[in-house]
Amino acid sequence: MKEDKPMVVMHPRYKQLDSLRGLAALSVFFIHIIGKNAVDNPYVDFLKRTPVGIVFNGGAAVMFFFVLSGFVLSLPFVNNEKPLKLTAFYIKRVFRIYPALILAIVLSVLLKEFVYDKFIISPIPDIQSGEWGGFWNWHWNKEHIHELIKTFVLTGPEFNFNLLDPPIWSLVIEMKISILLPFFIMIIARSSAVLNVIFLIIMVCLTYDHAGVWPIGVFYLGILMAKYKDQITNTIQSWPLVILILACCLGIFLYNIGFEFAGKIQQHYALLSHTWNSYIIAVGSCIMMMIVLAKKRLSLFFEHSVFTFLGNISYSFYLIHMPLVIAMSSVFVGRYAFGGLYTFITAFLFALIISYLMLVFIEKPFQRISTKLISRFKVLNSIPI
Repeated sequence: MKEDKPMVVMHPRYKQLDSLRGLAALSVFFIHIIGKNAVDNPYVDFLKRTPVGIVFNGGAAVMFFFVLSGFVLSLPFVNNEKPLKLTAFYIKRVFRIYPALILAIVLSVLLKEFVYDKFIISPIPDIQSGEWGGFWNWHWNKEHIHELIKTFVLTGPEFNFNLLDPPIWSLVIEMKISILLPFFIMIIARSSAVLNVIFLIIMVCLTYDHAGVWPIGVFYLGILMAKYKDQITNTIQSWPLVILILACCLGIFLYNIGFEFAGKIQQHYALLSHTWNSYIIAVGSCIMMMIVLAKKRLSLFFEHSVFTFLGNISYSFYLIHMPLVIAMSSVFVGRYAFGGLYTFITAFLFALIISYLMLVFIEKPFQRISTKLISRFKVLNSIPI
């Protein structure tokens, strides 16, 4: 007589969260087009001081990505509904991150060599002000080839992730913390709510001033949201409209804490350093994420096909948008009266098209390959924690 296999709970894919990730990626694109310090544009400057500034808050968007990664990656395991196999988890992460990354790096090299014109002044304020100055204005030599190799593998001492595609910095963090993530999932899965909060405080205190590992607390917060998702969403569903509106406002305020409408607070409280800002942004991200999951109308709104399309292509879009912006700016700016507008339109359209092709021909096929490898070779699915 055959033994009954334990039933595995299959979690649905939360399309509304995919949509939020897509909108967050879009905000990163907007901030790279207009520049983080667009002080010469009074309209953008005004909007950044209001809750509408969320549209341009690319820095907060990356914190949202980290929270969402912790949430989504832990959701099947954090309540012990599915066994967590260490090797399988790592293989899926590698096949999820690296294929699109490698193609994005290759595309960046091609754009630098064959499209970018270093003699044309870019319209992006960040470049004009020096933050991205000389972005691709370097020549290949032994040092740069070594840095390119490090870029492909996302590792190396003093790794220069700005060499070709600056958004890669967040993937360096993703891969580092992905190594630790299964162990955090198990700690949270097997601990009480009180202990989990204590562990979060300890984690933040131990890592907040250490470069490269401070986002551990942000990922950890995402895992906690997955652990207590049902309790949190049930509570939100019971809130009256007034409380819900106040919670939404609080979430947006915390998410935008680094922008000028909240900047006056930062000037008076040294506690709100960049790292602590990131933790506050992560809390705001959690509030908005949980509200969207809890309220059916909001969920349906964010499940619209336009939003879900942006969500599906968001990873590749995030990877390739910056090289396209730089390349297109060198093509149009200084040569045409509306060069900045042409840059925006062409970079955005190319990013949408290329991202979709990467989704269809790179991301999805390699995810299927990872699943087949794990199912075919049992040794890759044999180390539980």
